[in-house]
Amino acid sequence: MKIKGFSWVGIASDDFSRTFAFFTEVLGLSVATLGDDQAIFAVAPGQQLEIFGRDGRGKRLNRHPTIAFEVEDVEAAKTALIAGGAEIIGEMGRWNGHEWLYFRTPDGHLFAVKRSPADRPIGN
Repeated sequence: MKIKGFSWVGIASDDFSRTFAFFTEVLGLSVATLGDDQAIFAVAPGQQLEIFGRDGRGKRLNRHPTIAFEVEDVEAAKTALIAGGAEIIGEMGRWNGHEWLYFRTPDGHLFAVKRSPADRPIGN
């Protein structure tokens, strides 16, 4: 597995409106996608920040900020992670051409690996 860089950070919020206003008004981030108490911001080319306000899997997994490493192949990364002693959390997620997989390092820290589609660059 070869890490290409950071591609995504996920954050849970108990006050979505306030958190959304902070990231847009104070930090000046551009909204890439806005849903029902969920938003994805373009941070820099190839980087996203996502806020989860509604209760669900995304909010539970990202109670503490989660960083996703960009990889070429999530399935190959899963194999390498298991061989390296990581605990896989749930199934691979897929949305809009993106694929991701959460995992815990041997000392319990939560991270993810993610593949972004070439025709839909993140951050744009």
